[in-house]
Amino acid sequence: MIDAGYTEVFLSLVLVAIAIAVGRWWKIPVQKEIIWGTFRTFIQLVAVGYALEFIFNLDNVGLIFAVIMIMISVGAHTVSGRTKNTSSSFIIAFISITIGSLITLGLMLLLRIITLEARFIIPLAGMIISNSMNASTLTINRIASDIKTNRLRIETALALGKTWREASKTFQQDAVIAGMTMILNFMKTAGIVALPGAMTGMILAGAEPVKAVLLQVIVGYMLLSSVSISSVIALELTVRKYFTPHQQLKIDV
Repeated sequence: MIDAGYTEVFLSLVLVAIAIAVGRWWKIPVQKEIIWGTFRTFIQLVAVGYALEFIFNLDNVGLIFAVIMIMISVGAHTVSGRTKNTSSSFIIAFISITIGSLITLGLMLLLRIITLEARFIIPLAGMIISNSMNASTLTINRIASDIKTNRLRIETALALGKTWREASKTFQQDAVIAGMTMILNFMKTAGIVALPGAMTGMILAGAEPVKAVLLQVIVGYMLLSSVSISSVIALELTVRKYFTPHQQLKIDV
């Protein structure tokens, strides 16, 4: 087991120095971002560590739910910042992430895969929300971009009598696939191209490899569920904004 402490963290700054040196050598202007990111990573994660220790000790259901909702709100805010060309993206992201996350966590609790304990719920919720956040961002941006780029094609289809759903079907499918690309790539290459995070963490902590693998399989299925739900809901809430009840396309939304 790796006994990571503040000394080891300090020594690992050598790795940060390498990244800075590489940037300077190739004249890539990322040194300030690297330094600021290194500082923020340390402060934020240490603060979260102490906060989680406090929350785990209390193990209060209401507090667990509050933490999850805060995480979802921050995730939705992040999505809205990355989808500036789509109005109401915060609400769209909040709804899609919330539904995807709560359904997935609820089913895991119902099936007794996990128990209602902070040390299980909060870390898994963090993984679910972050992946759903990325999926929602990619889905919203893809459908918005495709509809605007293919305006003439969609309007032609509408003029020929097709419904808005039929006219934009291909673009809807592509948007959901874009949102799910990361998790689909992960499931295709897990254990072959890379050893996933949860599995690696358990092995480094001294767990038996087979148990670590089984946990990673559950995590993979969990993320597939949340990402697919969030992507579809983000698509549905976004694509409807581009069409009127009279089957007309509207670009400025």
